Amino acid sequence: MKYTMNDITSSLTKKKNSRSSLWVQLWVRKASFPVTYLFINAGWSANMVSVFSWFVIFIASVLLSINNFGCMLAGVILTNFWLVLDCVDGNIARVKKVKTFMGDFFDAVAGYGPFSFTTVGLGMAAYHTSFLVPEQYRIYLILVGAIGAVANTYMRLVHQKYLNCVFAAKKILNEFDDITLADTEDKRSFAYIREQIDKNFGVAGLFMPWLFVALFTNTFDIMLVCYTAYYVLSFVAICVLYCRNAARFEVESQRKMKK
Repeated sequence: MKYTMNDITSSLTKKKNSRSSLWVQLWVRKASFPVTYLFINAGWSANMVSVFSWFVIFIASVLLSINNFGCMLAGVILTNFWLVLDCVDGNIARVKKVKTFMGDFFDAVAGYGPFSFTTVGLGMAAYHTSFLVPEQYRIYLILVGAIGAVANTYMRLVHQKYLNCVFAAKKILNEFDDITLADTEDKRSFAYIREQIDKNFGVAGLFMPWLFVALFTNTFDIMLVCYTAYYVLSFVAICVLYCRNAARFEVESQRKMKK
């Protein structure tokens, strides 16, 4: 079947687009349409694109780590291309109207790439280009990148494990109908605020254009420190919040079990 450009563009709903970061809405979605056209008519599935994007972000991180302007530029471009591919797999799934059971898994495999690989690559780039940090101390920038990568990935694992435990408990308590995403719709809720900050400041937002600025101004070190601080603070906040919620949920669940 030959898919048209109209099939692709019309598959994106206003609600879906409005939930994306401003950076994605402004140009990433638009850039993803012609790329989607090429992949979908070449017979690629959404999951295949997700796996391909994992390799793209890994190669991008390696290139970002090499002390050569051309390699770093290629790494920055490929990192931005990863975000385009992150939209392409969703476009293909919507156009083909295929509900895959493991789509979220493949999407997560690719999505964790910039949270880990790219942050480490950013630390290496800062090590090679920093002029603010004395040469004898630049080695610590690599450590800062590693800390940022661990904090970012660990934070998301804590979040996922919390949800898994809640879903398992709800199943035992026969309360599956109580599981909703209403908190992400409430603009006053912590979940909504966290989601919006993460989207617009994270890898789907300001992070991507900032990479170009950092490359041409040799300020990867400033970008690295800002994002590592953001990841560490987010990690601490998530751990404290979820530990508190988990303790409260445990007490309420045990009370229900006794009844």
